[in-house]
Amino acid sequence: MEEHLKILLVGEGNFSFSLWLCDSSNGKYDITATCIELEDQVCRQPKIWANVQHLRERGAVVHFSVDATNLKDNILLANKLYDRVIFNFPHYGRKAGIKKNRVLLTRFFLSCADVLTQKGDIHVALCKGQGGTPADQPMREWHNSWQVVAMASKAGFILSSVAPFESEQHSGYKCTGYRSQEKSFHVEGSLNHIFTRSLPLETIKTLKIISKLTDVLEEEENKAYRDLLEWETCHPTNIVHERLIDFMENCLTLESLDDTFPLMCKPCSRLHLYWCPVPESALYFVPSKNGDISIISSYYEDKKKTGCELQSSRLHYLRPSLTHFTNDIIEKQNLTPGVMYSLSGPVFRKCLASCRTMPVYHELMLLCRCKASNIEDQTQLLLETFSNAMAYFQTSILNKANKVKDQKKVLTFQDQFSREHCSKIISCNYGDYIVGTITAFLPEHIDCNFANLSMTLNLDLLTMCLLNIDDWRMLWTHDERFIQQYNPPQLKIFESFSLYPPYYTHDISFWVGEGSEFDNQEFHILAMRVSKGTISNIQLLDQYENVDTRMTSLCYRIIYQSCDMALSYEDASEMQLLLRKELQKSFHVVLR
Repeated sequence: MEEHLKILLVGEGNFSFSLWLCDSSNGKYDITATCIELEDQVCRQPKIWANVQHLRERGAVVHFSVDATNLKDNILLANKLYDRVIFNFPHYGRKAGIKKNRVLLTRFFLSCADVLTQKGDIHVALCKGQGGTPADQPMREWHNSWQVVAMASKAGFILSSVAPFESEQHSGYKCTGYRSQEKSFHVEGSLNHIFTRSLPLETIKTLKIISKLTDVLEEEENKAYRDLLEWETCHPTNIVHERLIDFMENCLTLESLDDTFPLMCKPCSRLHLYWCPVPESALYFVPSKNGDISIISSYYEDKKKTGCELQSSRLHYLRPSLTHFTNDIIEKQNLTPGVMYSLSGPVFRKCLASCRTMPVYHELMLLCRCKASNIEDQTQLLLETFSNAMAYFQTSILNKANKVKDQKKVLTFQDQFSREHCSKIISCNYGDYIVGTITAFLPEHIDCNFANLSMTLNLDLLTMCLLNIDDWRMLWTHDERFIQQYNPPQLKIFESFSLYPPYYTHDISFWVGEGSEFDNQEFHILAMRVSKGTISNIQLLDQYENVDTRMTSLCYRIIYQSCDMALSYEDASEMQLLLRKELQKSFHVVLR
């Protein structure tokens, strides 16, 4: 049964659209139609007044002198909330320029925030090219459009849908010009933009958790955050994980291990063992128990002086990979030869700001101990099983979406041999991304009968590739519209609820003192933290050294964009100012 919606129409010209909506709704909608003109002005226009009378006869409410940019303070609309607000072809008036129409849109959206229900939507019809989104064909240059998505973001709204505004399908509707002038707008190629509320702009969960974990050392304290990192049943990453395991169980002897391993790795030198090939630059180091970070500082200073990687035996760090626990599993689990053991859980790695590289993701590790003479066969079996699983998933997903076969991503493998560790490493490339590796550890001694085989998969990235999710931050959104797409548990192409999110470009330039080393990765991490995770890309534009001062100049270009929340130009500018302050404080650079 369709919902009984309360609809508010503003800026109505001749009320013909309201009349069409009222007639076509068959009583399903409670309609309130308004215009900015005085009632005395409208009643002197016979055709328009007739539409008003027909609306009232059909039970609709009609109000006059209603300013669409100040709905809350209108006594006729006081204390009322609407499920939908419609504004067709808004215009500031006469030959108003683009800037005035942007101001009109901004004030309208801010006004809607006061009268719209939490799950309500706003419909704005604009002439061809005015919106400034890729949905317009042809698309105007950004500076020459009304920038409707950016204007809506100022009030906390995101664009969730765009569709052609087909006026001929609205029986009896006739578009009029500004203040009901006879000359109408050119509606050919016009679009209806549908906006919904976004969640408040706040730091994404992953960055919050990393910040908390790197501030504490005691495992008892950070156990509380483990649950926050686990996906719920109908999260797509969890669905991919479970279905991949189910598929592999039909081809392999598989046993699951519980992730009882700590999020914090205690001081050791295991990073230099062959089963945990993670560079130390990717580690989130943690202060010692007394909170003293001098150990970390001295570690980096020593590393700079020697110019080589040092053993981090004195440092705690967040676990960078489940392979870190390989030795514990082999020693304590008494592995049965030929059985594949699976372990999954969240891992942490420092990375550069990007839509595809993530500081926290869920890793699946498969570990098998087998006879050395069977290592090649076992490796081939694992490769074929994984390939078949991906082909099965993709066929199922594309069939559900009615996609053609040539849109399938191709799974490829690239292998190399490491003489140092006597191992064969195979990268699993799905589309353009490496989603995992398969490593065959050959016997260390000639007389050894057994070898180890492991496979690690980035489950989050794999899920993104399968479901066409372009941004890893979407996997961590609190917006229920994401998780609802996969409830009940199902795998399907992701449908974005935030279309064409605006992006804002800011440059930052500064001097680095002579002899100082600027850490590019730490700069990215600082920028992500300050921006609440709204940076989609950071690019080094320019670098040069002043021959007189021996100082180095760096210039970065930063792109601010949120995939699920409304981000305004003002928000991005405020973040950029904060970044400049924090950069000076943390890196001791001189801003230009």
